[in-house]
Amino acid sequence: MKLTYLKKLPIMLQLSILGLFIVSVMLLIMAANYFSAINVVKRNNSEYVKGIISQLNQSISSNSNDYKRSIETIAYNETVQKFLSASDPAQKFELFNQWKGYLSDMMGMKEGILDIALIDKNGAVYNLRANTDQLAAISREIPRNNLYYFLGFKMIDLSYMTTPVLAVGATIYSTTDFEAGKNELGTILLVINNRSLFGDGNPVQLPEGAFVYMTDRHERLFYTNDDLSKLGEPIPEDALLDEKHEYMIQRVAIPDLDGEIIIKMPNKVLLQGLNKIRQEQLIMVAVALVLMIIPLLYVSNNILQPLKKLMRLMGEVTLGEKKNLSKRVEVDGYAEMIIMASRFNEMLAEIEDLTDHLLESKRVLYETELIKRRAELSFLQSQINPHFLYNTLESIKGLAADEGSSQIFELTTALSLFFRYSIKGPDMVSLDKELIIVKNYIFIHQIRFGKRLQVEYDIRSDCLDCLVPKMILQPIVENAIKHGIEPLERTGVLRIKGYRDGENLLLFVEDNGAGISPVKLAEINASIERRQSAADSLDAYSEYGIGLANVHDRIRISFGEAYGIGITSELEGGTSVSITIPVRREG
Repeated sequence: MKLTYLKKLPIMLQLSILGLFIVSVMLLIMAANYFSAINVVKRNNSEYVKGIISQLNQSISSNSNDYKRSIETIAYNETVQKFLSASDPAQKFELFNQWKGYLSDMMGMKEGILDIALIDKNGAVYNLRANTDQLAAISREIPRNNLYYFLGFKMIDLSYMTTPVLAVGATIYSTTDFEAGKNELGTILLVINNRSLFGDGNPVQLPEGAFVYMTDRHERLFYTNDDLSKLGEPIPEDALLDEKHEYMIQRVAIPDLDGEIIIKMPNKVLLQGLNKIRQEQLIMVAVALVLMIIPLLYVSNNILQPLKKLMRLMGEVTLGEKKNLSKRVEVDGYAEMIIMASRFNEMLAEIEDLTDHLLESKRVLYETELIKRRAELSFLQSQINPHFLYNTLESIKGLAADEGSSQIFELTTALSLFFRYSIKGPDMVSLDKELIIVKNYIFIHQIRFGKRLQVEYDIRSDCLDCLVPKMILQPIVENAIKHGIEPLERTGVLRIKGYRDGENLLLFVEDNGAGISPVKLAEINASIERRQSAADSLDAYSEYGIGLANVHDRIRISFGEAYGIGITSELEGGTSVSITIPVRREG
């Protein structure tokens, strides 16, 4: 199914898809090689970083062992044992100078020792440089059951300057008195440089942009090369977040300090060489694309351009304009395309001949139909309601017998004007002329009905000069009087209204008569829409006079299917007939 769909695509699109497929395969191969190389580089660098951390741990372990040996040597030195065991103040003072000289010598034996402190079991601190109160507080953090204990990072006042240090200590036991509970003599503290565990200067040589973090047992930094991190505080949470995968992070524990070494290596440093290779590959792909486009353009010019010319002419022909049938297509290209264009030109010539014959036939048919329509229109206009003539003559006879010549004269004049208007003159008249005849027609009926027939006019002034088909209102007024007002035992009101709605003229004839039932109204509407010719109108003539159907037919013949009449009615609520025609004026 998919292959069938692809076959139906334009040739240029198929060629583009083919080129895109080839490029995609090349890019996928490049991407696979690139990511494979990334994994190899990351794996190798991971091993490299692990080796660096292992070296750091070995250095820390070696230096911590030296500090442990120093603690052990000092704690069990005879002078120190005597000094801490002495209870006589004079003896203790005498031993103090010996102890002081000994500690000075021990500080010089191991690089990085900043101070050595002895704290006896009474809490008295004896040291060389640091603040004694701070050392006393630190000594209380050393567990009693540990042989050696690295307290971690501290800030100590040393030689009138607050200095970052590491503290390591141990409990001193007597070498002569082994009685439990009495053999503890005090505590020894070594205050060492925070860098001395891994050697002076930078612990390792790392690429630019790499960061090292070293923490103690309380997760406080005692060394880092990250300027955004602060010694003595935990590593900032965002420092080790790698949501964008920009770094490779390795972390290993520091056994003696119960802390951790963390190295954060930027991937861009690790992948510098790979990025250069990727750029070179992309350049190669770009060159390959250029080399592919050249033959693609050649194929396009040889195949697609003739096809586009042919398709363009086909599009113009489908617009339905006759002038386009005389056009011809001339193409250069492959042989099949030239043959196809030649056959298409021949087909256009045949279609042009057939179209000329068809247009001539349609012209003859149109003229015939026009003559037929004019005959129907003349027939519709010539229809006169014999019931109206009978009623009018009856009125004239009654007036002649009862009232005298004046009113008979007026009635006869109105009737003659009505006959002359309906028989002579143009098919289209202004609305004000049509209203004159309607008023004469209503005057004749008012003589008959007297006060039972009241008339109201509401015609906008901008409608009076609009052209309407002659005798368009009279049949509707006749139906309103005959079927709406005549059956009433009360006064009937007839309203004639007109106004413009945009480019349309709307006329209304309304009465307050008996109205039409919904069933009857539906039959009337259906009868109006079914009528196709004057012959059909004979069925409705006897019941509706000239009738609504004739008016509707005349409007459709004159203006088209978009115009005509509409009827609304309610029983005992009256009837409203609307007429919609386009606005037309003389000249």
